[in-house]
Formats: sequence, structure tokens, C-alpha cells
Amino acid sequence: MFAQIRNSVVDAALQRLARNSGWLLAAEAVALIVSVLQFPLVARLLGTEGYGKAMLIVGWVGLAGSLLGIQTRKTIVKYLSLYLSNDQNFEALAIVKLGLILNISLATASCAIMYIVAPTLSLWLLDSADGAILFRVIILRDYFASTTGTTTSVLRVLNRFRWLSVVNALSSIATFLLVATVLLNSRGVIGYLTAVTAVSIIQSIILLIYSNYRLQLRCGANWWKTDLGILQNHQHEIRKMLFSMKLDGLRKVATEKADVVILGLFVNINSIGLYKMGKQLATYVSRLSNPIYSAIYPELAKLYHERGSEYIPKFVGSITRWMIIAMAISITLFLSISGTLVPLVFGKEYIAALPIFYIIMLTHIWLPLIWAPGLMLTLGKARQLMSINLISAVVTIGLLFILTPIWGTTGAAIALVTNYWVWSALILWYISRIPDIRLWPGRTQSKPT
Repeated sequence: MFAQIRNSVVDAALQRLARNSGWLLAAEAVALIVSVLQFPLVARLLGTEGYGKAMLIVGWVGLAGSLLGIQTRKTIVKYLSLYLSNDQNFEALAIVKLGLILNISLATASCAIMYIVAPTLSLWLLDSADGAILFRVIILRDYFASTTGTTTSVLRVLNRFRWLSVVNALSSIATFLLVATVLLNSRGVIGYLTAVTAVSIIQSIILLIYSNYRLQLRCGANWWKTDLGILQNHQHEIRKMLFSMKLDGLRKVATEKADVVILGLFVNINSIGLYKMGKQLATYVSRLSNPIYSAIYPELAKLYHERGSEYIPKFVGSITRWMIIAMAISITLFLSISGTLVPLVFGKEYIAALPIFYIIMLTHIWLPLIWAPGLMLTLGKARQLMSINLISAVVTIGLLFILTPIWGTTGAAIALVTNYWVWSALILWYISRIPDIRLWPGRTQSKPT
């Protein structure tokens, strides 16, 4: 009987995970279809130089925002889930208020700095002062987008996945229509960056308004009227987790932004365009996993806070098996068709991006461990996760500076792959030592430090 009860609990959690990730996957599928149309259009009409310039600008602005900003997503998910599970409505409102205050204040500082130095960056990177307006367009986009980490986390915890999927799908379609319009009217890089910025700003405002509405319905009050002092009991833990997630973000900087920025120091803009093309193609596999990643953490947090750790191994084991099968099918399919589709869809000038694409596909070794960050955060291992991410990020940054001057874009691709392999090895090593979480039956787990 106990086994049946336990199975029903896990099955219910898996069903919610499947339903929630299914909604997000539907939105991601729409975004993927739109991207399949938009990506070649942008690459062809901008050319390798224009595409490389746009990606370099986005990379530099994003790098500054990541270094000077703060990640609130995982902290909001953990503590909002905890407070709502215990019917602590005012604490729930307070953690959201804290997240939004941090988002907006740090974004104001970082965007102001970037706005001032935009002309200098334009002269240094683009050999022209005219590019300052391009930087400032993306700076404006990132300023408004600074709140989305908190707002999307609120909606995920409140189980509004269907609504999120609709907004994401409509945003993808709107971006494609606007980008296609400006590029077909020969607006070039400035038109492209303005189009993506306009849609992003509207989406950020909608998410902020709707998340506030849903949170008010759930808690019966507005977050801006809540006293932050009510978080005093968890003040130290929250501060420690926010700091850990700040350091943790360095790995994301290394994998998503630093490679393009460092490449800009050693190679020309055409090479950056080819590298970004190969990387973009490879990320289509991981994009399909993003909805699952987004839905796993809230479900793990709910399962652990409401039922304890005994249900975790079966839940995690099921996800791992699904991801191994999905990874094998997706990688095989992408590798088999890429050689034919790239020159046909993007043009012969992008054939040189294929070797980069083949190397970066090796990053997907991490996909069967997609549940690992959420599990570690749920168990209160934010510091350890931060350490693992920081180590892999430092290795990547070091390799980027060593390999890029020697092998150019190939060296950057190898550094990127190394990041994911080092991270996966460290994650497996640490989780195998966590007591009370026996993910591998028959294996004795020692207590980690």
C-alpha cells in the first residue's frame, strides 16, 4: 500500500511536470518554427558582417548586464514555493518585492554605465562612433527585461504555465513579423535590433502587470505595500542564496556571452558571424529542453517541501531516462541534416560554420542532468552549486583566452564544450555523495562537505 501511495505521489508530480512543460514546449515549438524562418532571413539579409556586428553588440551589452545585475529566478522559486506552501502570504509578497527592487535598482545602474560608455565601445569594437545608437537600443531592451526573472518565476510557482506559453508564442510571432518587415525594407542592423527591442519591452511590461495581478489574487494584497522586514527569519539564507546565484551566473556569462566578447578581441566580425551561426544551430537541441528545465525546479521544490526526500529518486530517475532518449534522437537528427540544410537555407558563405556546429553539439552531454540544479537548490545546496558553476566558468574563461588566439572560432568552441563536460563531471561527483538521496540503488553515498 505504501509503495502504491508513493508511486501515486511521484506519478502526480510527473503528470504536473509533463503538463506544465508541455505548455512551455508548445510555446518553444512555435518559437522554434519562427526561428527556423527568422534565423535564415536575418543571416542572409544582414550577411556575415552585419550578423556578426549585431551579435557582438548584443554580447557586450548582455555581458555588462550579467556582471552588474543579479539573478533572482531560483531564489524566488524556492522561497515563494516555501511561503505559499505554508500559507505565509505576506512573506510571499515580500520576497517578490525584494526581487523586483534588486532587479530594477541594479539594472538602472548597469544600463546607465553602458549608456555613457556606448560611444567608446562603438569606436573600439566597430571602428565608428555611429554604432553608439545600436548599443543604446539593446541597453534599453535589457533595462526593461530586467524584471522578467522575477515575474516569470512568480507565474511558474503559481502554475500559470499555459499563460506563459501563450505570451512566449505570441512574442516569437510578433518578433518575426517585425524583424521581417524592417529587414525587407533594408533597415539593416539598426532595424533588426530595434524590432527585437520593441517586442521584448512590451512582453516585459505584460509579464509584470499579469504577475502582480495573479499574486494579488493569491495573497490578497499588493507586493509594493509589504514590509521587507517580515523576511527577517530567512534574511541570512536569502542573502546567501542571492550571493551564490550571483556567482553562479558567471557560468552562464561564460557560456552565453563571454565567448563572443572574447572572440571580438582576436578575430574579425565575419568570423564572429560564423561562430554565432554554428552556436545558434547547436542550441536548437537545448532550446527544446528549456521548457522541461523551467518546469522541473518548481515541481521539485513542491514535492520536497510537501512530501520530503523519499519521492525524489524515482522522480529524478524518470526524468533522466526521458532525457537520454530525447538527447540521442535529437542529436542524431540534427547531425544528419545539417550538412545539407545549412548551405541550402543560409547560403554557401555559412558552410564554414559547420565545423563549429559539430564541435558545439558535444555540449549536450549535460541534458540527462537537467534536473540537477533544481535538486541541489531544493536541498539547500546553493553554495555548492555555485562552486561547481564557478569552477567550470573559470576553466572556460581561461581556455577562451588560451585557445582563441591560437585556433580562433574552433578554440572558442572547444572551450565551450569543456565547460559542460567539467560541469557534468562535478555535478555527478557531488550528487552521488549527498546523504538520503540514493539516486543509484546499491551505491553507498558519503556525506559531502
